[in-house]
Amino acid sequence: MTNRSSENLTNSKIQFSLPQLQILISTYQINLFLAGVGSGKTHLDGHIAYKFIEKFPGVLGFIGANTFDQLNTSTTYRIREVWKSIGIYEYEDKTGIGHYVVNKQPPKCFTKLHNSFISYDKIISFVNGATIFLGSMDNAKAHDGKEFGWAILDETKDTKEDDVKDIILARLRQKGIYIKDDQFTNEVTDKPCCPLYISTSPAKVDWINNWFELDKNIQQIQDKIYDKNDYFVKRMTNKLCVISSTYHNEHNLPNNYIENKRTDWTKEKFKTLIYANPFSQTGSEYYSSFDRVVNVGKNSYDPEKPLHISFDFNYVPYNSCSIWQVEEKDGIYYVYGIDEIALKNPRNSDEEMCNTFLARYQHKHKSRLFVYGDATGKAGSTIAKESKSHILNLEKYLAPMMHNQSMRIPRANPTNDSRREFINRIFENKIPVRIIIDESMSYMISDLSYTKQDLVNGGKDKHIVSDPETKDKYQKYGHFGDNFEYFICECFKSFFIK
Repeated sequence: MTNRSSENLTNSKIQFSLPQLQILISTYQINLFLAGVGSGKTHLDGHIAYKFIEKFPGVLGFIGANTFDQLNTSTTYRIREVWKSIGIYEYEDKTGIGHYVVNKQPPKCFTKLHNSFISYDKIISFVNGATIFLGSMDNAKAHDGKEFGWAILDETKDTKEDDVKDIILARLRQKGIYIKDDQFTNEVTDKPCCPLYISTSPAKVDWINNWFELDKNIQQIQDKIYDKNDYFVKRMTNKLCVISSTYHNEHNLPNNYIENKRTDWTKEKFKTLIYANPFSQTGSEYYSSFDRVVNVGKNSYDPEKPLHISFDFNYVPYNSCSIWQVEEKDGIYYVYGIDEIALKNPRNSDEEMCNTFLARYQHKHKSRLFVYGDATGKAGSTIAKESKSHILNLEKYLAPMMHNQSMRIPRANPTNDSRREFINRIFENKIPVRIIIDESMSYMISDLSYTKQDLVNGGKDKHIVSDPETKDKYQKYGHFGDNFEYFICECFKSFFIK
């Protein structure tokens, strides 16, 4: 990149931490750098952007942040500071020196590789013809119609899943970047790539955790990130994930920065923001004592032991059922989650649910069956008739495995506050009941991990989302948590009453 500026960029001496370098040299399509505060995430973004500006000026880029204020005062400000540190300056009309302009038409001395825009608002234009679109993700729809070949998203923990997957990924389709010998090249090969770089400080974000399958690597992540000299790397078919603590960038931080944070923050907050643990408690969890490392494992079905199945009577987004077995050892009851069923429309009827369960267990099960669920049908509420119909359906369709004592739906549900307190006391080992959920029960694990507490009334946060296709509105989390509570509170009501 040249103009009247005399800086020699090729002699810039840049040092990167090993976690940063993993992302910088990556040729994966989707890259996640999840790192503690002060880890140099935006600094890395500046160098990633410059790499594409210099080598692929004909390919349009995109830099986005969650809000425009964040984009303006944090993301692009810091990226431009990085560019300045390596000799890339904003163009000055008076001196005719500089490499780029922001939010205005480029001067005549700049190379023009792209068609002129009616407006140059939120556009960075470079002397070599490279162009970068800027955008905030709180108005992601504004980026519909754009097309670019690489993108950087900053602090994506605050961004909606659909905005990243359905809008930004859909815009990443401009040709011009290819892979050869594990490096990006403008030489046409059979491996085109439109890379996306996501840099974010850690947070307990379900869609990011699920997208990069972090839930399957909890112990490995914690084994790595709590070692000051190590970090976690996960490679998938088209994705790379790097998780690292702030310690890797400690040499660039003020003296005692990290230790001061240890003093100022709670232990849990320190784990999240310094060690970059994506599973730490945020303080708003409904099941605040649930621990994925302790309460999730590998269970096996035993046809000789009774089955306990629990239902939550909802049709949207799915009809739900969880399946459990219990055994007592030395005065402690071990509760094993072994299976779950979530049937969406058009298979979300009670009959389909029961038939699915029977198909899995009827012919191999040799012990008893116990059935749990929402007691509303027996509580005389305004929806009692509908719920009672659900209960009658269960009795009808599960008849091949039922006996006289099978139905364990109580006359009334315990209050939300008492149920939550009881469940959390169990997770804290204050009651002789131990919960172990099979790692395959993804809906149950998500509910226990991500259901938030309503800070006003103490109940579950009934956050409503809409299905993008059917437009149905529903509560994203809570249905499996509800059927879990119905089962635990009724099965162990002797402890609950005490």
